[in-house]
Amino acid sequence: MGEPMERRRFLKVLGVTGGGAALLSGCGIGPEPTEKLIPYLIPPEDQVPGTPTYYATTCRECPAGCGLHAKVREGRVVKLEGNPESPINHGRLCPRGQAGLQGLYNPDRVAGPLERTGDGQWKPIAWDDAIGRVAAKVKGARGKGIVFVTGHESGAFGELVDEWMRQVGGRHVIYEPFAFEALREGNRLAFGTSAVPWYDFANARYLVSFGADFLDTWVSPVGYQNGFARAHGFQAGRDASMAKFVFVGPRLSLTGMNADEWIAAAPGTEGLLALAMASVIVRERLAPVPSDAARLASLLSRHAPAQVASAVGIEPSVIARLAREFAASKGGLAVAGGIAAQYPNGAAIVAAANILNYVAGTVGKTVKFGPNDSLGGAGAGSFQQMADLVSDMEAGKVAVLLVHGANPAHSLPGAFSQAIAKVGFKVGFSPYLDETAAAADLILPDLHPLEQWNDARPRAGLFALLQPVMQPVFPDARHTGDVLLRAAGRDQTFQEYLQGRWRELHRRHGGGKSFEQFWSEALQHGGVYGEAPLQPVRLASGVAQLTATPPALAGGPGETVLTVFPSIGLYDGRGANKPWLQELPDPVSKITWHAWVEVHPATAARWGVTNGDFLLLKSPYGAVKAPVWITPGVRPDVLAAATGQGHTAYGRYAKDRSGNAFELLSSAPNGYGGRTFSVAVSVVKTGEHRRLATAEGDPRELGAHNVEVLPLGRARQLKSGEHAFEEHEAPAYAERALEDWAAAQQQKASLGNYAGEHPRWGLAIDLATCTGCSACVTACYAENNIATVGEELVVRRRVMSWMRVERYYTGGEHGEPVGAVVTPMLCQQCGNAPCEPVCPVFAAYHTADGLNGQVYNRCVGTRYCSNNCPYKVRYFNWYNFAEQGGEWESWPAPLDMLLNPDVTVREKGVMEKCTFCVQRIRGAQNRARLEDRTVRDGEIVPACAQACPSEAIVFGDLHDRRSRVSELAQDPRGYHVLAGLNTKPAITYLAKVVHDG
Repeated sequence: MGEPMERRRFLKVLGVTGGGAALLSGCGIGPEPTEKLIPYLIPPEDQVPGTPTYYATTCRECPAGCGLHAKVREGRVVKLEGNPESPINHGRLCPRGQAGLQGLYNPDRVAGPLERTGDGQWKPIAWDDAIGRVAAKVKGARGKGIVFVTGHESGAFGELVDEWMRQVGGRHVIYEPFAFEALREGNRLAFGTSAVPWYDFANARYLVSFGADFLDTWVSPVGYQNGFARAHGFQAGRDASMAKFVFVGPRLSLTGMNADEWIAAAPGTEGLLALAMASVIVRERLAPVPSDAARLASLLSRHAPAQVASAVGIEPSVIARLAREFAASKGGLAVAGGIAAQYPNGAAIVAAANILNYVAGTVGKTVKFGPNDSLGGAGAGSFQQMADLVSDMEAGKVAVLLVHGANPAHSLPGAFSQAIAKVGFKVGFSPYLDETAAAADLILPDLHPLEQWNDARPRAGLFALLQPVMQPVFPDARHTGDVLLRAAGRDQTFQEYLQGRWRELHRRHGGGKSFEQFWSEALQHGGVYGEAPLQPVRLASGVAQLTATPPALAGGPGETVLTVFPSIGLYDGRGANKPWLQELPDPVSKITWHAWVEVHPATAARWGVTNGDFLLLKSPYGAVKAPVWITPGVRPDVLAAATGQGHTAYGRYAKDRSGNAFELLSSAPNGYGGRTFSVAVSVVKTGEHRRLATAEGDPRELGAHNVEVLPLGRARQLKSGEHAFEEHEAPAYAERALEDWAAAQQQKASLGNYAGEHPRWGLAIDLATCTGCSACVTACYAENNIATVGEELVVRRRVMSWMRVERYYTGGEHGEPVGAVVTPMLCQQCGNAPCEPVCPVFAAYHTADGLNGQVYNRCVGTRYCSNNCPYKVRYFNWYNFAEQGGEWESWPAPLDMLLNPDVTVREKGVMEKCTFCVQRIRGAQNRARLEDRTVRDGEIVPACAQACPSEAIVFGDLHDRRSRVSELAQDPRGYHVLAGLNTKPAITYLAKVVHDG
């Protein structure tokens, strides 16, 4: 594999290299050797030791194209944040985006080009020889079948691949395991266009999701979550139009958990419900119906509520109520996708949702064609193209196969893996030895997106740039664009090719600036952000012939419907080699490091299984063994399993973990050219059992009131100064003693460093907007050098995460509807902290500005503080996770390069906890002191608050009555968790607000 760059060598090279400034400016990084040496006595102009530099780039962890700010310290990226200027993510970032760092520094990256020897082993090969071999093989394969498979590419690299394939007579196949074919085809059926519009969640007043997991993995989850929080959140004093959200689908996903109402429709019947709602709106004239909607008369008459209610599994009156509420809102938004688009009739379900939007008059208001997503159009690729390729490979019609940014050997484990053996010459451009690369003859490792030039066009009117923000971690890796240009005989670098494309953009959007100025400003801002005009759409001519009848999914009496859904963290498996994502508890199941199958309690009782019992799931296409997780969030006649695990390669963190859910699915395309992710399975109990690697406590609150909930009507009635939740910090008989104790404490607080006025740092967490997505959890790992401990220690409950998101189920008893609530739990920075007085060595102490400090080099590990903490938010280092080569090492080189130099790496035997990112607090205070001013409200943003896509977390000084956090702390919805213990937390939770009834 070659020797990775050691951190010491990296810093030594940077310290003496005058090219450091150019390297870090993102202008001209390449494999060329540095020619001029300058002592570090003359430092790079844009580098101040100890001061971070930020560079704008674009995330490539999924097709959404979120903007990034990369925080660089002494030449290495140590943190990724959202770019506030990006219209896609508005400065926020999901867990997968945060974990991009672990792809950059992954210890299992391929360090240089490799070729397979005759005995199947890998050996290094020089780049010139490797590129020459590719060029020769391609030249000899003209007319015999040349195929280049890539992931979703919306920018210059995809255009380069297209150009080269046209030049050599090959074809470009775009492959994404979740490619939204149903969404494109459903739009074509309804409106005659396969474009994917922009859904304006922020301005919606009533939301209905027919299986579209827009808070999980659907289209652009960070941007959509931000808009959803604005629409569905509650703000006192705002108009009384907090959006209602109804989720329709057989499984309660993260998106479904945030709904006001869950309609557990039978699988495949979501389209029937959408058409029935449209039928009510048209029949009762609840909205101004467009003139061309008359052609829908026969279609809607066949889908009246009484005709479809039994198939869906709800009462006709419920359908009528939903339709009336949707129309009355005058700002409805219906979206379809996710599981509902994975059935054989998925395109018809999307078309039905489009019809509902159209008759309600919301197309052009909340459904906006024009600023279309790059996932739409002919260039987005489809599963049909991949199926055709597999057929050609099986038939020996492919002589040369090149794969970049895709891993079809994992997501098509049967068909593709068998067919690739019949291809004469295979080239993998993966930076990792994944399943597809492992089957190649030649591996030419690409640079990580944080090391390379590229661009993306995530939405019409938006042009996002990628620039190298640091020197390549592995110097012998090379940009695939440079490799293709050389193989094509073109004398230019990919940077020059990219700039050539942007010169065309400059002619249209330059505004009179020189290209150099235009290019420099685009790099600074992360791209060029314009707006595309809206495009009107009308009903397609054949829409009346739409058939939304659900397919027969289960074949026999002994079979059950299984729905396979993308993992929130691991997605289609591409995140499985990142330990942050493996250890991140799934927001729904709270399981880490392995797969599971979701089973309803009634089904589990009938089968006689409990949590951790293994089931063998058999479909006509394969078999997978998985442990049971029992949940009320799935229909009794449905099982659910996530993708992401089951790798046979892909590095130490991914390999040989559980089964691969893709093995249960058909490799044949369905009627609309997509893949069906629902399948009938037979179930066999194996008799095996394991303890689940879960972070879940009790699934019910058991009356603890950790999450308070207010009906919308009650929340609207609250006035300033009121308090919805009465808090008694102590019983009446103890009040005198507390007063005397408080007076003594006040006297001690006037001594030494505690004298004078100090801030009291606090948080406000709005549960009306928090979705439980866990972006805050991963951000905390990244910022605070938190160790990942692995599956075995998770099972033993020794997770080190300073934040956890607790999930509690509600209802499900006595006919009550099933739902869920979530709350982030972290150190409450108590004013009367139970942890502090019990520490025998004063490692736990109270700072002058109200933090519960922890002195690591004083701690002797008695764990008294953890025992005394009622919130259980202190974490003990049972092992030395920083020991290089140790059994429990968390940061094997070069993964240790992501460690934040502002935060101590803790040792074995030390207790640790959240400190509100004290390093950020002290940094802001030092800057303010140097500038002779006070810290401004909003200047300090902890990592959790900065990442939160919902903007649910606010930080500031509780003593500053003008600060936003102080205002929220006085909000009538505010409460403190376990307030009766008199701990006086610095975190105020704002109660979740739900629609009445």
